[in-house]
Amino acid sequence: MKILPFTAFIGLDELKEALICLAANPNIGGLLIIGPKGTGKSSIVRAFADLLPEIEVSKNCPFNCNPYDPEEMCDICRRKYNKFGKLEAVRKKMEVVNLPVGATEDMVLGTINLERTLK
Repeated sequence: MKILPFTAFIGLDELKEALICLAANPNIGGLLIIGPKGTGKSSIVRAFADLLPEIEVSKNCPFNCNPYDPEEMCDICRRKYNKFGKLEAVRKKMEVVNLPVGATEDMVLGTINLERTLK
């Protein structure tokens, strides 16, 4: 699938501005985009994702951990970091994640099994 350049989209100025704000300030946390079918919502997001810089992540980590900060590492990466003193880093394109409306944090990230925990 060919991705059009971000600048090729005419109109959608508020959406473009929101995407740029999201990239400038990740603390925003996300963006809900709604509109009729065929208006270019998915296409402009794909085009925008193509503009994002590559990030350094821990090699072979399914969670794309920060290879330099143990506080931001999963358990597997933290164990490797503690054992070897550093992790191998690779550069990777940032990914855009589409979530259904109504997705909650526990649905996306998982939660603990309370019944098993209390045993």
